[in-house]
Amino acid sequence: MSAFFSLLMPASPKPNHNACIQGLRGAAAFAVVMYHLHYMSAKGGFTEASKDICFANVGPYAVLLFFCISGYLIADTLCQHGDLQRFAINRVARIYPLFFVLHLVMFSLGPWMNYEWMGQLRNDLAGYGLHFMSNLLLLPGMIDLPLAQKNAWSLSYEVAFYLLAGTICAGGRRWGTGMGTVLWILGWIACVEACVLHAEFAFFAIGTLVWWLQRRGSLNWRGLGPLSLLAGAAGLFCLGSGSIWLSALLVLPFFADVARQSGWASAILRTRLMNWLGKISYSLYLVHPFILDPLRRVGHILADSWGNAQVHGAFVVLGVVLAVVAAAISHELIEVRLTRYLLRRPVTAPA
Repeated sequence: MSAFFSLLMPASPKPNHNACIQGLRGAAAFAVVMYHLHYMSAKGGFTEASKDICFANVGPYAVLLFFCISGYLIADTLCQHGDLQRFAINRVARIYPLFFVLHLVMFSLGPWMNYEWMGQLRNDLAGYGLHFMSNLLLLPGMIDLPLAQKNAWSLSYEVAFYLLAGTICAGGRRWGTGMGTVLWILGWIACVEACVLHAEFAFFAIGTLVWWLQRRGSLNWRGLGPLSLLAGAAGLFCLGSGSIWLSALLVLPFFADVARQSGWASAILRTRLMNWLGKISYSLYLVHPFILDPLRRVGHILADSWGNAQVHGAFVVLGVVLAVVAAAISHELIEVRLTRYLLRRPVTAPA
């Protein structure tokens, strides 16, 4: 019991570590898991799908909060270090080891298990190669192409943001030279165009804006208390109503409080439990569908003898436990050990 309560204690403070940002990562990843648990259970016929407009957007909203975090942390990383080669290597090392392992699993098993559109690739070698490479390069998402790992659509946006942020940084550091000025201007034009064509990019902008305001010392107000939580909830409602830009603007005060480690949400976000979930959040985000889908298939077989209510309860409990355990294992073996082996050096805390 004492071990459980210790998880609810604030995480130990670390230099250059924002416990609330890390906790928000964990909360967002766990929200995506619960979102998929519900709709996979409904797909299996174990329960009725929720018709609530807000709940139907919990998963996408959680992913957009990840975009806010990326906007904040990537801007800070580029400003403090500015080594674009190291930045690119670290981004690839952050994303690809786990993604590539799961990519191989998908393209090894998906066509032969007749998984959605992948079933048609069994007798189409050229199509198999084309979709293998397009998914490997993280093109589906930003580009309307068939997507193998459903959650990987967000990685397409992340990589696009890294490229744009790196381009602006490179131009800014070479400002005054012809090429530097061109890069800087083209980078900003591309950012504006990305926000116009894909409104989800506004959340990267919100995260970057919060970083800029904090760096200027413009976030030194008192915590907003419940108001920032209400703004965050209003952002979810607006997303459900189709107002992505308004949703992003409403996220601003909520995320500003998170970045400042103040407000009502901070008490939960900086706990050891949420910070641990934040540490494994990338694995939890990508791995959980590989746990939930087979579990749903097993539940479908057991539904006739057990009953839908019992199967639903078992699916939720086992789904959460197995997804978290699998994420913890993949984080240690792939994100930490495999990445360290590939880089042949200690891996710093991922941004």
